[in-house]
Amino acid sequence: MKGFRKGLFSLCALLISGALIAGCGSKPAEQPAATGNGGTAAAAPTDEVLQKIKDTKTLLVGTDATFQPFEYKNAQNEYEGFDIDLVKAVAAELGAEKVEFVDTDFKGLIPGLQGKKFDMIVSAMYITDERKQTIDFSQPYYPGGLTIMVKNDNDTIKGAEDLKGKKVAVQIGTKSAKFLKEKYPEVKLVEVEKNVEMFLELESNRVDAVVTGMPAAKVYAKQSQKVKVLDVELTQEYYGYGVRKENKDFVVALDKALKTLKDNGKLDEIVKKWFGE
Repeated sequence: MKGFRKGLFSLCALLISGALIAGCGSKPAEQPAATGNGGTAAAAPTDEVLQKIKDTKTLLVGTDATFQPFEYKNAQNEYEGFDIDLVKAVAAELGAEKVEFVDTDFKGLIPGLQGKKFDMIVSAMYITDERKQTIDFSQPYYPGGLTIMVKNDNDTIKGAEDLKGKKVAVQIGTKSAKFLKEKYPEVKLVEVEKNVEMFLELESNRVDAVVTGMPAAKVYAKQSQKVKVLDVELTQEYYGYGVRKENKDFVVALDKALKTLKDNGKLDEIVKKWFGE
């Protein structure tokens, strides 16, 4: 957990530095509309998404609601999770009174964003150089990093090297799959569509391990009590909001909103609610 707390500290620094860069760099063509906190309205935005928010008071968000505790549907089929709470707070800062979620398989989120099925992606998505080739990202909003999950009685897998020759479940289209294919090609990958399928594959002994994001893995292990998360940090990465490349001003507005939520303590409240930190 030391590395994870270090990630939280680094995240705070990134949010602050990102806000400073946004403030000191070249000014966007038009500033975002007033926040939901009663600020003075600015000139009409030129960014398509910001204009849509101003006109409709609605933010359309693509998410794969199968990844507790970040995004999922409860028994009443309502969206819940850390990402859900945080993006609602961000939306309020942007002047949106309503957030509409579009439940989409993870592998379809970037194509859906590019096809304008939604305004942004909020789905525990890592910021990667490969993804940056097709979409832009906000500043990081939470540290992630990949780790290994095994059954409670498994004492043979202690690190990444022990995964060689083993069956390992990952969610298709995620950093977990890419990481193992590139770094550990000897691993027998079992790629599944939904995040929860990874854990069920492990609990039913159809795979030897799961590689996924540390925050979600720790929460699931605590709930299940049939599996454990190794104290291994395979990567140190950060989650960000995915945005179309043409919406530069929208990215600036998102970064500003995240910085405000960090400064006023709302981000910390949401983190504590879902992760107890």
